[in-house]
Amino acid sequence: MSIKSWSVGYEMIRTYVRFAFWLTHKSVVVTGRKQIPKWKPVIFAANHQNALMDPLALACTNSFQTVWLARADIFKSKSAQSFLKYIKLLPIYRIRDGKDNLSNNEQIFEQVTHILENCQSIGLFPEAAHSGKRQMLPHKKAIPRIALEAEAKNDFNLKLQIVPVGIFYDHYWQFNRTLIVQYGEPIEVDRYREEYADNPQKAMLSLRDEIHDRISPLTLHIHSKTHYQEYENIRQLAGESYSGKHFFSKNKVLQLFYAEQELVSGIEKLENGQPEVFEKIIEETSLYFQVIGELGVTDEQVSNAGKIGALAISGRLMVAFITFPFFITGFLFNAIPFYVPRMMIRPRVKDTAFLSTFNFVAGLVVFPIFYLIEASLIFSLTGSALVAFFTFVLMPFTGKLAFNLLIFYQETLQSLNLKVRHRSLLPQLEKQRNELISFVLEKIS
Repeated sequence: MSIKSWSVGYEMIRTYVRFAFWLTHKSVVVTGRKQIPKWKPVIFAANHQNALMDPLALACTNSFQTVWLARADIFKSKSAQSFLKYIKLLPIYRIRDGKDNLSNNEQIFEQVTHILENCQSIGLFPEAAHSGKRQMLPHKKAIPRIALEAEAKNDFNLKLQIVPVGIFYDHYWQFNRTLIVQYGEPIEVDRYREEYADNPQKAMLSLRDEIHDRISPLTLHIHSKTHYQEYENIRQLAGESYSGKHFFSKNKVLQLFYAEQELVSGIEKLENGQPEVFEKIIEETSLYFQVIGELGVTDEQVSNAGKIGALAISGRLMVAFITFPFFITGFLFNAIPFYVPRMMIRPRVKDTAFLSTFNFVAGLVVFPIFYLIEASLIFSLTGSALVAFFTFVLMPFTGKLAFNLLIFYQETLQSLNLKVRHRSLLPQLEKQRNELISFVLEKIS
């Protein structure tokens, strides 16, 4: 099968992965999908923060069978080469792969040009590496080079479009996280025709900078290197409160995202324009997180404890009692394939940005195997193929329900624990937290 051909097998794999995405994410929100051009060649240019999960995020949120350019070192084995080509990945060589291998990119770029001439799409990360942080790395010239050379080869009649994409995760490797994928307004590459004719290198740099500027508003970008963690703490601490005072979107996920974007921007303005106020915020934030860290609690736990009163905890305990049989059912079917691979993978992963990738890929393989084993046991116990089949179908749904119930139980117990263990300190922590949030919001308003 040619990599340029539409593939039924690819579509079947993507359908399975989309279902897995729904199971493993609390929410997946997509914007701007209508802006993706139809019947024109497209290059998707996205920020890169979370290894393989980033291309999967795009593959699961648009209908294109996009050919992705990926780091060459994952193509070392012949079996891997065949599978990666089947799921439409091509290698791209970097200096770290050896200078002698860089010449292989010429052949890859030629393949890519043929794909674009066939009115298809390719995907490439302009950063050429993932950061594992809410910070874009400097952009490389691969996309501008591919785009401008492909257009030049076709006398700038290809009508090639570069679609900027912003990818945001509320957490990089936790299960049941929120994902936002935003497709931006396409860049028409033929606008660079005259500049490319005059100075190809300058045109590539100009296009590179435009791609960067188009992606930035679509994601959350923290510029500060020195105070990155403090910005993250402030975002988590005050984002919800800032969201409650401003309107950005009817969608709750986007409302919080845009609020956090503006919150971070406001803090950056303080850092640049009012350094004394900024340092005060950093000092107070660091002190608060140091205190709760020494107590072994998180800001989320302090926040939840403040929201959940004694009566609410009683109600939650009653709900927990009623729902516990459903939790046990889902837990029994899903605990082993969920926890065992994670226990094996975590010690072996040096770059935490790969954690969610390995967990997700392992889950794609391990869960169906365990479900089949468990369905076979049910068949042997009941003698009913119908019961075994329906149990097999329901297993992933019971797992998602059980995990959500587990979060509910943990929040309830944590709030109860805080109110019992830190009864005297909790009012002080809540006061410190509320005063810090009020101070932050006052200074950036």
